[in-house]
Amino acid sequence: MRKILDKMFLKKFSLTIPIAIALLMYLLFLLFGMAEDKVNLMIITPIVSLVCFFGMFFVVLIQVKISICPEWFLNLFELFATVIFGIYAIVGAIFFIASGFQNFNVGICLGFVAYSAVSWAHSKRTQ
Repeated sequence: MRKILDKMFLKKFSLTIPIAIALLMYLLFLLFGMAEDKVNLMIITPIVSLVCFFGMFFVVLIQVKISICPEWFLNLFELFATVIFGIYAIVGAIFFIASGFQNFNVGICLGFVAYSAVSWAHSKRTQ
């Protein structure tokens, strides 16, 4: 399972591309979205995304640095978090685009940001 994770988290691409996609979704919402709570979403999304990024990063990093955490558990946790957040973000992005940039959900950005956070923590593991 470790080899699969190493291939999933290729160098800088797995860190920068999901964040760029999340930023693109957010900007598309700012430009074309017509939600009634648009102002709240504009304010909440960056704050919650930063909290999610660093929260997820430190949760995984603590597991990486603690020597009593078994490797199989760490591998399973990384894979589970990556798959769940990745699927949620991709499905949310597809619905957002299909709705004509109207159905924005903060979870779209959170999914992509969480993937990047796990990727960054995994890079600390391989060093």
